[in-house]
Amino acid sequence: MARPQAARKSQAPPVTVVLPEAALYQALSGILPLPIEHDGGKQFQGIVTLDSIDSLSIGSGRIRISGQLSGRNMTMNANVGNQDIQVKLGSLVLPVICDVDLRFNSAQQLLLLTPRFQRANPGSNDSDEALLALLNSLSKEYEVPLHNVMPLSGQIGSSKVQLRMLPLDIRAEDGAVTLRMRPVTKKHP
Repeated sequence: MARPQAARKSQAPPVTVVLPEAALYQALSGILPLPIEHDGGKQFQGIVTLDSIDSLSIGSGRIRISGQLSGRNMTMNANVGNQDIQVKLGSLVLPVICDVDLRFNSAQQLLLLTPRFQRANPGSNDSDEALLALLNSLSKEYEVPLHNVMPLSGQIGSSKVQLRMLPLDIRAEDGAVTLRMRPVTKKHP
């Protein structure tokens, strides 16, 4: 009996997973409120949280999220005329738009994310500007390592099988995040 062509190849063909905007919106909404870790250093202190997502769109290598952030116990530290001052801002709420640029480095198996925040509504007050300044300090490239993505595990008969997915490409375009991955199987006795 002839073996199927796919079984004769040393590498399995790639698998494409498409995550549409609605699915990503639902997944992110399900984990809210989401604390946002920040390194405001000496300039900012407090707890920043993504409270809600109003809309989400995907295209041109970017995920755009419109929502509401809040800050609690916010303080801003500054040096004015060689004097250190601390301004207590208290609690803040700020509607924002966050554009997250998405790139994939296949050689290093890294997903690279760069968030950029902007005010959703024109008009400002000093407290909102302080929170927006803190958010803009988060506008740097973040590396998400993908070489240790959790494998799918199962059992066939008495053999345990692990299916690991090796990322080949990740794109944000046309209303979806598309992941191309190559399955790599491993049999355990």
